Amino acid sequence: MAEQEKDNTMTVVIAVTLVAVIGVFLLKSRETEHLTRSGDTTAAAEAQVLKKAKDFNNDVLKSLEK
Repeated sequence: MAEQEKDNTMTVVIAVTLVAVIGVFLLKSRETEHLTRSGDTTAAAEAQVLKKAKDFNNDVLKSLEK
């Protein structure tokens, strides 16, 4: 009798699923890390940064109303 090959499909599916789940948990744990290490900001400092920002709004009708 010929020996049958073992089908490893289920093992591969389980391994890929475990890697995906572990990856998601690692990314979720680091999701808001950048928010905590940024230091204290004040409203005045943010307003000064936003004042220098250029508005790239392409609303043509808004400029015609003025």
